[in-house]
Formats: sequence, C-alpha cells, structure tokens
Amino acid sequence: MENFEAKFMQPKNPEEEKKAAEIPQAEIVSSQLPQEEGVDNTKQIEDIQRKIDDQNKIEEIKERLGIENRDTQIQSFISKLPNKEGFIDFSQLQRVGHGGTHDVFIYPQNPTFVIKLNRGVLEKASSIGQTKLPPEIRKMADKYVDVENGKNEQLYKHFGQEHCLREKVMVQKISVEQNNISQNIEGIISIQEASNIFKDPNKKDFSAGYIEQESSIEKNRKVYDKMNKALLGDGEFDEKDFLKFNEKLKPIFELVDKDKEFADCVREFLLRFKKYFEESGKFIDLVGQENVLFYQQNGKWTFKLGSVIKGENKQVMEEAIGALEENSEILNQDEKMRNQLMNQLALIRLLNATGLKVGIGKIVDVGLTEKQLENLDKVKFKKEVKTERKEL
Repeated sequence: MENFEAKFMQPKNPEEEKKAAEIPQAEIVSSQLPQEEGVDNTKQIEDIQRKIDDQNKIEEIKERLGIENRDTQIQSFISKLPNKEGFIDFSQLQRVGHGGTHDVFIYPQNPTFVIKLNRGVLEKASSIGQTKLPPEIRKMADKYVDVENGKNEQLYKHFGQEHCLREKVMVQKISVEQNNISQNIEGIISIQEASNIFKDPNKKDFSAGYIEQESSIEKNRKVYDKMNKALLGDGEFDEKDFLKFNEKLKPIFELVDKDKEFADCVREFLLRFKKYFEESGKFIDLVGQENVLFYQQNGKWTFKLGSVIKGENKQVMEEAIGALEENSEILNQDEKMRNQLMNQLALIRLLNATGLKVGIGKIVDVGLTEKQLENLDKVKFKKEVKTERKEL
C-alpha cells in the first residue's frame, strides 16, 4: 500500500500534506448515559439502537439475495459511458468540480453517478506512456483498490447503504488529454453516486473547524480551556462554551431542542458512528465541509455521508497524547503530529458536544489529564491549514 502510494501517487506539497493529514485514533471509554434535565433517555436510545440493528439485518438479507445491488448499477453505468477503442473517453465527460487531489466529472446523458479522477495518479500513469500498467505497478494498483473498497464496505456496513453515497474504486482503461495530447492509458478512477442533497437550502452541515487557528481564542482563553476540560477531560459541559467557537452548529443544537424527530436522527448517526469506531478504530472526516449532511426526505429527517473515509492511525493519537503528557515542545517540533492532533481535537469535540447535547454522553472519551490540558495551551498550531470541500 505504502509502496504503491510512493511510486504511483503524486507527491504532496506541504499544503496538501496538511489537508490529507491522517486522523489518528483514540480509546473509547464507556460512560453512563446522562439524563436530559430529569428525563431518562435510556429507553429512547435503546429503541433507536434496536431500529439500527433491524435495518442492518434487512440490508444483510438484501445483500445475500442480490437485491438493490449497487455495484451492479455502477458496472452498468460504466458500460454505457462513451468510449474510444475500449477506453472511457473523458473528452465527452463534463468536468463539474475538483478537490485537493481529484477532478470530478459527470456524463450529462446519465448524471446519476460522478466519476472522480486522481490527478496525481493520472500524471504518473501518463508518464509511464503505456496503454497497460507494468505488472509490478498493476499489482500495487490492484492492492490499493482492494484496500480502499474494503474501507468503503466497512463504512456501509455500519452506517447503512441508505445513508451513504456509494463509491467504488477501480482500475479502468481511460482516454484522457494531457498537455494537448490524447493518451489511452490504464488509471485509477472512482465512481460515486451523485445527489441533489447538496442543493437543498435546508440541509444541515455537520462539520467542525480548526478552533486552534481562530484569533478569538486569545480573547476567550478561559472559555476555550473550560470547553476543552469538559469535552476532552472531566469538566462540566456547557454548550454555550462549545458554540462560542462553533457558531455554524448553533442551528443544529437549536433544532435538537425543537424537533424530537431531528434529535432522534442525530442520535442514530452518533450511535452508528460509535459502533463503527469501536469495531474499526477509525474516525470519519468531519472537518471537510458537507461530508455529513442532515436533511429531510419525504418530510422526515435523515442523514447522508459522502467521501468521509480517511487513512487513520491510532498509534499517532497515542503518541500525540503522550507528547502532551511529557512536553508540548515535542509537538511544536513535529508538524505532522501537530496537524493530526488539531484534526483530532476538532472531531472529538464535535462528537462529544453533540453526544452530550442529545443525551448519549461522550462518544470518544480521551480523558485528558490536567497536565495534558495545560500543555495543550502551549502547542503552537499553524494558521495556514485549510479544509477541503468534497465536490460531488
């Protein structure tokens, strides 16, 4: 896997490294479910969990029977794409967006899926100058594809097919134009379900930003420290502290108070994530904008996940927490670990604050000590890290 990325993927510049920084892992510490102002949420949460279990069983049965096989739909879509001598003709596709690493295309005659083309992979494949990848490179490409699709399947298993925009990574023959020269090559593409959800003006974007980059921290240092102690340590949670630095989440928190159905939808998402995290040890990307959306379908609240998978490393999180215990200078001297820690802080605070809000409790309880929290204030986080919006 690493050899493939080293040989076949475009080297990242420092800015891209920050965007693609892997989110390390944390231990889950089970905690007693709190009650919302005297209301016992236990039965309500048990009912939601029972609903999730029933839905998962139904999907397992459908998969065994081959009902609603979305991979078959993807293969059918590919077979109908315009081609030139057996190579998918990208000159007849419409480029509709791009992210940090990918260009995104649609086939106007059938916009039910989008085609994502990794620019780094394309450049490397073009440089080989052959219609077929050399055996060694093809072997690594196939392994990369298997690993990525395995990660996707694990995600779909825990969050449910209906809540995910299904994506399939594959090696395909493609016809592309590079430097005004048409080339027929083998390259890696991914096909993902398209969606109109992103155009919904009433959708709710469930994402967090990098608080440590905000200039407002210095003016509100006490609030920041109190928030961290509550969400990362053992302090008392006050949602006002969290919303002070996450104003974009205020509509979601307000809607939880007003709309029971929406609150249950948020609970379902969090319970599914918690199970996914417990079994996979992975986070999902909640820093990228519009990667997780809550929206109404036929008058009922539901949610959808886009391109949320990141390469994670639990060991890195443990190293970062260990560094906080020993000496913050370790993090100040290690930019990659520092950026990964910043990513982790954003994710964990978002999950824990929302979990506490809806009565589930902390989703990922890292239990930072007083010393670790004090050293956190001494870490010099970079200001230029930017988030990436996934274009679908």
